[in-house]
Amino acid sequence: MQKVADEPLALLAYNSRNIGESNQGEVVDKAMDSHASDMYKILVEADKLRLDILKRMIDILTPLQAVEFQVASKKLQVGLHEWSKRRDIQMGITQLFNTDNHSSSGDSL
Repeated sequence: MQKVADEPLALLAYNSRNIGESNQGEVVDKAMDSHASDMYKILVEADKLRLDILKRMIDILTPLQAVEFQVASKKLQVGLHEWSKRRDIQMGITQLFNTDNHSSSGDSL
């Protein structure tokens, strides 16, 4: 659901002269704090749901199945993490966070 804070933030961004520049910093801060709070609440609820589902699955499975499930879950998590790191390198995304590197065009970031 969209909140009233969405509109002022979008207008402030649209009316800014340069990226990240606004003469209404307090309004932007308040809107961003609201968004951050909402995102935090969503993440907390998602984590509660994830843990609840995990507990219920462990209750259903035999002890050996539960261990196998945990191992497979961890392998999947590690595999996705490694894949995403390789993908970021391939796409050049890591250069955005490393000021020592240069862009593919040879220009400094």
